[in-house]
Amino acid sequence: MILRPCQQSKKQTIQLSGLDRISPAILYTIFFYNAPPTDHKLLEGEDHIERMKKALEKLLVLWFPAAGRFRINEGTGKLEIDCNDEGVTFFTAVTDSKFEDLGRLHEYKACYEELVPQLIASADISENPLVVVQITKFACGGLAVGFGSSHALFDGAGSFNFLSSWAHISSGKPESDLVVPNHSRNSLLDAIFSPDTSSVAASIYEQDHIAAIQDLYRIPVQAMTSDDRCWETALATFGQLDPQRGLQLLTISRKKEVVEKLKGIAIEGGKLSKCSTFDVICAHVWRARVRALSLPQNTNICLQFPVDSRNRLQPTLGQNFTGNAFVLASVSCLVKELQEEALHDTIRRIQAAKDAITDEYVKLYVKALESSDKFFPSMRELTIVTDWMKFPFQALDFGWGKISSAAILATPVPETAYLMPNLEEPGAFLVRIGIGVHEVQNFIDIFSDSS
Repeated sequence: MILRPCQQSKKQTIQLSGLDRISPAILYTIFFYNAPPTDHKLLEGEDHIERMKKALEKLLVLWFPAAGRFRINEGTGKLEIDCNDEGVTFFTAVTDSKFEDLGRLHEYKACYEELVPQLIASADISENPLVVVQITKFACGGLAVGFGSSHALFDGAGSFNFLSSWAHISSGKPESDLVVPNHSRNSLLDAIFSPDTSSVAASIYEQDHIAAIQDLYRIPVQAMTSDDRCWETALATFGQLDPQRGLQLLTISRKKEVVEKLKGIAIEGGKLSKCSTFDVICAHVWRARVRALSLPQNTNICLQFPVDSRNRLQPTLGQNFTGNAFVLASVSCLVKELQEEALHDTIRRIQAAKDAITDEYVKLYVKALESSDKFFPSMRELTIVTDWMKFPFQALDFGWGKISSAAILATPVPETAYLMPNLEEPGAFLVRIGIGVHEVQNFIDIFSDSS
């Protein structure tokens, strides 16, 4: 089924920035909801799914790019969004399974692939929807909302703003309370092409003034392409869990007390003046992964993590900006340096990398991504950590109760580590990471050591 905006939107084209075009693949997440309370009431004649459908049709009026389609600009070879109201894919399904049959809901399972729309691959990107939804009713009365959106359409913050706005309407709250989203990339693009800035270099290899790109020079290249059409094809292979690559999607839960213990180790004796939860978990994940992979001591390694530039770019983009605004911060060193230094030294590297994300850095980084060629580094030497801990999971109440759990499916880069709250155990956190089957137990043992 295709759902379209309940009102026709203005036909327009959205030119994407390099931040958008770096990953057009769809990222899937499953949101689980326990059976609504027995005293829960809907308006007469309504049911949960019909109400969600109507709410989504209303939402697409404001979030009209989500109902559009990609196309390649024949003049520039770059990806853009044709806002043509073609709609989003919406499926419903029923299963005899119960939540208790699945165990820990946040742990990835192969059967979760059946909880998202299974779309037929198309050679023409203009035929692919940018947003897909599947609502599955379980025998226990619970519901699973399988949601997928192209990363070129939204970044993580934009995606959760879309979801929370949809939940807001579905739960019957006033639409007037919604913040009007800003889909234009003009602020980013104007910063790149303003008269007082230098021209965009032809090759991304010339962007040696940006740490996030310069650090990748020192590690092997896994793939390289020359335009957006080829890049989309190359990226598609990374999101597939190829048995030959031997990757397992591992989810580890740790209690809040573990994080506090690691923070205490890092800041004792005045070693650090501050230490966030992200800082300490990110450092701990990087150190554990590098040790688990048993890389040679003199190997150049790199840690990168997205930093939201909405308030770092001048003028600011605003929290209602829906496009990709996360730029990569970067840390680089040798394996032996990482293994020999104390936890607080690793955290200090991460904090310095965050502080380096200034207005100038953002503009230079976005400009670098406008070059025609792109490369993808080896994922053994590169560790990517993405922070989902501050996203508003609890705002995703569609009118039948709070979310009970969430799980991420295979991503465009399965080796990426995602940090998330454990919704099944308040205060705890999850690390979801793709790691080689032969390194899984080693990683678990090292990561579990909080000494």
